[in-house]
Amino acid sequence: MVVTEPKIIVVGGGPVGMTVAHALTRANIDFVLLESRASIVMAAGASLVMSQIGLRALSQFGVLPDIEKVSSPLSICKRFNHQGQTIGDTKLFSYLRENHGCASRVITRRDLMQVLFDALPDEAQSKLLPNKKVSSLHKTEDGVVVKCTDGTSYEGTLVIGADGAYSAVRKHMATMDSQHDAQEQDSNSEKEPPYLTTYRCFWMRFPRLPGIAPGDMTESHGPQATTQYFASEDSAVVAVYERLPQPTRRPPRRYTDEDEAAFVARWGHLPLDDNPHYRNAEGVRVLTLEEAYAHRVQTGFINLEEGVVADWSRGGRAVLVGDAAHKFTPSTGAGCNNGIVDVVVLVNKLHKIFAMADGGDSSSSSSIRKPANVIPEDKLTAAFREYQEARFNTVAFHCGFSGRATSNASWATPWGKFMDLYVLSVDLVLRLLVRWAAGKTALSPVFDFIEGEEMVKGF
Repeated sequence: MVVTEPKIIVVGGGPVGMTVAHALTRANIDFVLLESRASIVMAAGASLVMSQIGLRALSQFGVLPDIEKVSSPLSICKRFNHQGQTIGDTKLFSYLRENHGCASRVITRRDLMQVLFDALPDEAQSKLLPNKKVSSLHKTEDGVVVKCTDGTSYEGTLVIGADGAYSAVRKHMATMDSQHDAQEQDSNSEKEPPYLTTYRCFWMRFPRLPGIAPGDMTESHGPQATTQYFASEDSAVVAVYERLPQPTRRPPRRYTDEDEAAFVARWGHLPLDDNPHYRNAEGVRVLTLEEAYAHRVQTGFINLEEGVVADWSRGGRAVLVGDAAHKFTPSTGAGCNNGIVDVVVLVNKLHKIFAMADGGDSSSSSSIRKPANVIPEDKLTAAFREYQEARFNTVAFHCGFSGRATSNASWATPWGKFMDLYVLSVDLVLRLLVRWAAGKTALSPVFDFIEGEEMVKGF
């Protein structure tokens, strides 16, 4: 079955893909979204930290109040060494809130997805299609065809790959000019994974145990491993980042229950929170990973890829956003937020192109524009190039910054340990970082075709 209505085809229904759906709906550009999972909204993945740049863009959809209802603001972060002894609190998030009038917030992936889904009009929701695993891409004379493993195909003007670190769109872009079948594409495309893996992550969600207060936020730092822990009203989540013996580009292995149990046996002593109800082996009153693991309700074990893809588009018909184009360690919470800003820059450009193809700005029209496949390839190629140029240096910086943050917290080098203990915990240094971040936030792009009051401000 071939769906021939001209449209933008979005592949990937995570938070970044849902941001694309919202942006195209506001731009009155027809689309269809293909998600490989069985459901658009589901309990998958750990919690996300939403920073001011991501919240600023999402606020233009009118969803900020709903996000605030199901998320927790971040404030002071308590820091421990592996023995549970304090190494100094950090007030970074408190300073960010003071400067921006908006707190960074921790939210479960499911809750963010539910907010974004519920805020879409019914017609847009009907365009979100689960159980659609992409098998191939092919260029046509005026567009692109996306084929799925269930036998369906979708023709459109272009495809946006928002499908994560192992992006099917990125995988097939190299051979999308070919008319070969999917099996040949599988054998010829993306010979070497573009990302380097230096850390792996075990994450866990568990109930809010006695002695845990909503809003608690901690990190434990020390050789080879570091944790990040957040508590909300009804649950808590922890992520443990362990440095691998050697960085690798090999495809990730699937970790088993036995791997998970061995990991917890090795790192179960790591402190999560000071807590009078528990004591660790040193007699310090802290809740440990091992104790929390006994109450687990959801876990995951994954590799943490890092890097920036060299080419984010192909042939004027395929373009990447979010983790498909760049992947960070989660330490700074920059990954999802940068993916959202990718969408802002890209859709601003697409809105102008499609508006001109329609003979002018149609933002005042309430009807969905369905542009015929007459957008010249060279116009899209130029727009994609401008989009990548606008974003590349910024995401490369954030990628490096996230990697260094993880490295410093796991004391990978003597210099990193020194920075962690004696520099990055100093209030003056943090205030300077916040003032720099405030300027960046003020300059971060917003959707230029959506009018509304500015909700997040930076100096």
